Amino acid sequence: MNLQMSELGVSTHLSPEFLDQYSRISREIHELEAQNDAYNKLNELNEKKRRAKQALEQSIESILLEIETQINNKMKEFNDWLFDENHKAPVLKFKAYNSYSFYTPDDDGTGTNYKGMVLFDLAVLSLSRLPSIAHDSLIFKNIEDESVDGIMQIYAESKKQIFVAFDRASSYKPSTSKIIYDNTRLELGKNGHELYGENWNVEENNGASKL
Repeated sequence: MNLQMSELGVSTHLSPEFLDQYSRISREIHELEAQNDAYNKLNELNEKKRRAKQALEQSIESILLEIETQINNKMKEFNDWLFDENHKAPVLKFKAYNSYSFYTPDDDGTGTNYKGMVLFDLAVLSLSRLPSIAHDSLIFKNIEDESVDGIMQIYAESKKQIFVAFDRASSYKPSTSKIIYDNTRLELGKNGHELYGENWNVEENNGASKL
C-alpha cells in the first residue's frame, strides 16, 4: 500500500488507526465480493438446473407421447380386426412417467376390459423386443365369442410366441377351432390325459388323497 501511495506521490505518513481501518474495510470488500460471486454462481447453477429439468421433462413427455401414440394406433388396428363394424378401441393415456390411465371409451364392461388387456399385450408384443406373452383361459371366458375369433386370428398372424390356455375350442367357429387345434402342443383331459397322467385330487378308499 505504501509503495502504491509513493508511486502516486501521496504522503505515506498515515496513522496506524487509518491503516487498520483501511485493511478492515478492504477485507470486508473482498469478502462481500466473494459472497456476491458465490451468489451469482449459485443463481447461474440454479438456472442451469431449471433449464436441464425443463428439457428432461419435455423429453420424457415427448417419449411418452410417442409410446402412447404407437400403442394406441396398434390397438386400434387390432381392434378393427375383431369386428365387421367399427368399435371403439382401448386407449392408453400417460399423465406422467409414473401415472397413466387405460380404458375403452363409453364401455367399462368386464368383457371389454379383458379384451382391452389382450389387445394391449398384443400391441406391446408387436412393437417391442418382448419375445412372448401368455394368456390364461379365464381371460377368454369373459370375452364375447366374436372378439375371441378375431383375437385368434391375430395370434395366428404373429411371428412371436404366444402361449394360450384355452377351453371349449369346439364352441367357436371352424376357423377359430382350426387355429387352436393346429397349434395345440398340450391337451389335457380326463381318463389319463391329466397333466401328470392321473387325477391327484381323487380320494382313495381310506379317505386320503393321492397327494
